[in-house]
Amino acid sequence: MRTGTQIQIVAMLVLAFAAASCSRALAPTSTGHSSARTGMSDADLTFDPLPPQPADIPDGTGSVTPAPSPSATITVPRPNHLFVPTLPPTFTVQWSPNVPAPGGPVPTRYRYRLFSEYDPEFDFIQLLVDPQSMLRFYAPGFAGWTEVAGDVTQATVQDLSSSEKYVFVVIALDDHGHFDGVLSFDRNAMFFHVSEAAAANVEDTQELPSGR
Repeated sequence: MRTGTQIQIVAMLVLAFAAASCSRALAPTSTGHSSARTGMSDADLTFDPLPPQPADIPDGTGSVTPAPSPSATITVPRPNHLFVPTLPPTFTVQWSPNVPAPGGPVPTRYRYRLFSEYDPEFDFIQLLVDPQSMLRFYAPGFAGWTEVAGDVTQATVQDLSSSEKYVFVVIALDDHGHFDGVLSFDRNAMFFHVSEAAAANVEDTQELPSGR
């Protein structure tokens, strides 16, 4: 079992480079993983490649232009790979759809999930180091994730343990089989600590500490 200090050290190292962990948005064509995995090591994790966009279009040069996908941004508390907020055991996460280009995709539903550092299904260090591997593991079905309609843009997490660290992830989807295939710790994924003494108003976590 990893200690909190190990998790903290790894998080500080990898989140500084999280913004670079981007790839083009991809869409589902196959079934997702549905069974929980317990007692596994990092080597036991296997990932399926994300399938190609169903609407990818040749651009006339032999290349393929990826079709746009819906996306969303966590707004409260605001994620930042340079600043890990400390939040109360119960709080509400809010997000908003990103405004697409004219004719672009608009989210019609969202999938979200809370990962803890002791989550038996997906290795927490793996999530921090290679967030795209989490998408390769769960997409396109996102089995076990909570799904809400496109007009729902918040979720309340409750009774979290102050002895654990967490990552909250929200993925936007549309009715054409597209989903946000990029996971960013500055946008749709938030790494955070929990403390009983944290401010009940999570908006108090929005300001960076002085000197940052």
